[in-house]
Amino acid sequence: MKKAFYYLLAFAILCTSCNKEEIVAENESFESSESLAMRPNENDKPDEHTKIVLGQKLRNPYTVENMQNAFNYYNSVVGESPFDGKVVEATHYYIKITPSTIAHLEMLDELDNSDDENAPVLQDYPMDYEILVEGDYYIMPARADDNFHSAYTLIPIDYQFPSPVPYVIISEIYEPTEEEFDVETVALFFAGWQEDLLADEIDVNEETLPFYLNNTAENQVESRLFGKRYRPSGRVTVFNTDSGSAEPLLKAKISIGRNFFWRNTYTSNNGNFEAPKKYRGKVRIRAKWRGETATIRRTLNELAGLWVSDHLMTITRGNNGATKNIVYGEAHDGAFGVDMVGGHLWYKGTVHNGLRKYNDFASSNGISHRVNSANTWCFAKGDASSAPMLKRFPQLATLSTVANIGQANFWSVMTNVAAGFAIQLVPVHLRPDFIYGGLRNKTLVVGGQSNTVRIHQTVFHESSHFSHASKAGAWFWAQNFASQMSNNISFNNPYYAGVSPSQQAGRIIALAEGWANFCEFKITSTIYNRAYMNIGGFRSMHNLAGVSNNLETFNKYDVPMVVTNITDNQHWFAHGVMWDVMDNVVDDPTISRRRTSDGLPLNGIIDECFIGNSSNANDLAPLFNRLNGNVETPAELRDALVSAFPAQARQIISLFESYGY
Repeated sequence: MKKAFYYLLAFAILCTSCNKEEIVAENESFESSESLAMRPNENDKPDEHTKIVLGQKLRNPYTVENMQNAFNYYNSVVGESPFDGKVVEATHYYIKITPSTIAHLEMLDELDNSDDENAPVLQDYPMDYEILVEGDYYIMPARADDNFHSAYTLIPIDYQFPSPVPYVIISEIYEPTEEEFDVETVALFFAGWQEDLLADEIDVNEETLPFYLNNTAENQVESRLFGKRYRPSGRVTVFNTDSGSAEPLLKAKISIGRNFFWRNTYTSNNGNFEAPKKYRGKVRIRAKWRGETATIRRTLNELAGLWVSDHLMTITRGNNGATKNIVYGEAHDGAFGVDMVGGHLWYKGTVHNGLRKYNDFASSNGISHRVNSANTWCFAKGDASSAPMLKRFPQLATLSTVANIGQANFWSVMTNVAAGFAIQLVPVHLRPDFIYGGLRNKTLVVGGQSNTVRIHQTVFHESSHFSHASKAGAWFWAQNFASQMSNNISFNNPYYAGVSPSQQAGRIIALAEGWANFCEFKITSTIYNRAYMNIGGFRSMHNLAGVSNNLETFNKYDVPMVVTNITDNQHWFAHGVMWDVMDNVVDDPTISRRRTSDGLPLNGIIDECFIGNSSNANDLAPLFNRLNGNVETPAELRDALVSAFPAQARQIISLFESYGY
């Protein structure tokens, strides 16, 4: 009798496994099923941006109908079942989201960036298909304005989206509880999910399933005491090419889940993570590269859409606690340029860690406006890095007007210079606050590996711009960045000689770049006890004492600076005077000098002031607190410091006058 019921149930589950909506997947690339043994090891996936390969459509064990059948079967084979009379009702909806407007995309972008651990985790692939080859993306836009693609996720039945977004319900889902583990096993078995059962060390067939269920039921007290599910955990590290060792991936947002059930969490400062809920079977770990600090985008599907998520590893009960080491990957030619293939995770992880280290330094040392929710473009290829702040301050029209160029030309020049390839105008919510270009060239020797410290030093520089811009405001930053873009277009040099496109623009650039230079040397030498500098035309790492000595012997040039020996200790930028005002060292005026635009000596630097913190040499608050929207030039910084530190007014004025401010 029970055997007859079994076959009837199997037939019922097969008949009720279809979804309410059959998915016709975009970018369809389904492959035929293959055995697990024939698939590549997901945890040894190379550091390349690879496409998810889907297999056959799966029978969904978690539909209300299939879970009800599973309860019915369990109750029929297990005596005195605690689930007798169970009526299954939906706990979740599995949905397909179909955005059609920019407003829809903006809402989904905010949702995907949410730090609410209960927020739906969006996927770009249909979640009820077998994953044959784990990858980083499923949808690859055909072009930069190819923005509207479906998203898939699971939502509680009472979930309300923050704003209206169109979606259709594919299936009504029931999520089993911990106590219903064995009923879930029944549903998985009849749906053909043997791989997940084997990951739980459950190997049953049609004849042995009832014996397995009865055996576990007899031990249900012990099972409930210890639980049958496990809490996935692990560690993520990224290789530091400077130290030659792995370092933790710091406070990085990751998503953890299996099939329909996903949650977000963060790694710790040690790179460790733990799932916010328990799971069974195979659990996938993905780097979101989103969250409180920044969204890091690198490839076309990331620049033009929501999908910023890379596969890290797969965890089972047997390898729980595993470590994913993001090794150094050399960028090489791909469909869209040098940076699109090799080193995909490494460049993202290295930039991410640089941002986190900057924020940690800023939090402890008086920089109140830290990097947050920054849209970050990250490329191995390209010529330069910048902080346009176009998501934080969507001022493209203002910028192009100030620079006296059209928006399309502005955008084309900016992306070509930084990224090495042109991209059309993208929606505002996708435009960059940071562009990190040319990271492949951040080496210590020609042809060597990209150097972690050099990349972090670049991140510290641009992050300092972010803090300054956030404090000073949109108009100040529009003037600064538009002026640099204008110089780039006119002279192929964002700074030129210090007087273009106007004298005032040059002064604004001197202040903005001076602050960023000051910070990059201060922060890098503090964290790493050295920094990369161009001294006398020779570029190399200098130790902590060397960095200090180089800036204590700063020679400030008047503008327009016509000599070609612009180096980190010979410049018209204001980092020299910032270093002097913050340290407690008296300069040698015979070495540290102000010079004419062509390099002739004018006067020595008179450094007798100190506004820093005697108990914390890294406290930058006395200087950063002055960089508000009313301070646009070094001379206005002088006046703000005099007002803030009247007891040292004479020394401050003397120092700035000797610099020519």
